[in-house]
Formats: sequence, structure tokens, C-alpha cells
Amino acid sequence: MGNEREWLLRIFITGILSGIIGWERERHARAAGFRTMILVGMGCCLSMIVSLRIYELFSGIDSLYLTVDPARIAYGVLTGIGFIGAGTIIRDRGKVRGITTASCLWVVSSMGLAVGCGYYFLGIATTIMVMLTLLTLKGIETKIPHDTYTRIKIKFSGTVTTFSDEIFQILSDSGHKIIESSIFENKKENFSVVEILCRSRGKKDGISVMNALKSFDRIIEIEYK
Repeated sequence: MGNEREWLLRIFITGILSGIIGWERERHARAAGFRTMILVGMGCCLSMIVSLRIYELFSGIDSLYLTVDPARIAYGVLTGIGFIGAGTIIRDRGKVRGITTASCLWVVSSMGLAVGCGYYFLGIATTIMVMLTLLTLKGIETKIPHDTYTRIKIKFSGTVTTFSDEIFQILSDSGHKIIESSIFENKKENFSVVEILCRSRGKKDGISVMNALKSFDRIIEIEYK
């Protein structure tokens, strides 16, 4: 299975490979960056080595009820790494950030387990493929047509009547498809609020939509996000 130098070499190689992926994340100022990836990778590698060597502690015990399964510790590591990954995912104003970083943590942990088992080629090849994915496919990803969801909140004087239909028409003409809407009326202060969730293909020019809505004198406030 290897000697102490072999085990240390596996941890060292894992640290280098994890650091390569961590460097790319650190360059983009992500929460889990250079040092985090190295620590996760080396920790997972050590866990795998312990899994492989734990049988040595029970090699002299002859029992029908004692079984050693090296996969159990690895399974626990991959389960636990999900909590760290979840901590890097941030939801801010309807946008989710950190999923790629969480995925990197999961890949680094799996790569650490692979190197811990002595599968150097798989660990190195995986690192190369991960780096190619992070560095080269981002440009392709941005060119893929995708739907954009937009929330529009409009406050205007008076009651709704047919005014909301005119607003919906402007949004439809600008390429926005109405997914859902809600209306609030305040008769005491004589104003109404319409909240609309829209879907459009690609990113739309919010300024032109707001300028079109500003042509209505009844509109008091527009929030586009």
C-alpha cells in the first residue's frame, strides 16, 4: 500500500492540485479561494489515507462481527463537504452566486480522495479538465441564449381600472412576457402599486422600458430589477 513517504507525497500532490483550482477562484475574489481549496483537498486526501490504513489497527483481531469498509469515511467526507459548499452560495436580490465555487469544493474533495487512493493520473487529469472548464468555457457560457427574469414594481396615482393593461402592453411590446402580477390599491391615499414578474430572452434594456413607462403622467415611481 505504500510507506510514510508515499502517504505524504499524496497529500503534497493533492495540495498542489487543489491550489491550482483555488488560484482561479481566488483570482475572482470568491469566498472559497486559494487556501480553502488547499485545506479541503489535503484534508480529504488524509481522510482517504486513514480509510485505507485503518485496517492496520484491527489486523490482529479475528472476529466475525468486525468489518472494515474504507468507503465509509470517504462517504462521510463527501457528505460533510456539502455543508462547506452551501456556505459559499449566496442569494442576493434574486441572483444566486457561489454555485461554481461550491462545485469546485466538491471536485477538489473528490480529487483528494482519488489521490489519497494513489490514483495520481486521475487526480491530475481531473485538475486539468477542471481548469479548462473554468478558464475556457465561461466565454461560451455567456453566448448561450438564456431567459432573463425581471421584477418590475410600478406605483401610480388613482385606481387600477384599465391602466394596468396599458402597462402590460408596453412590456409585451418590449419583449417581456408576463409571468405573474399582483396589484395593491390604497384608496385612502389614492395610489396603486403593480408588481410584475417578467421573462425575456436575453438581457433587455431596462432604461428604454422605464423611459416608455415614464410617458404616463400617473406613474409616480418605477423599480426595475
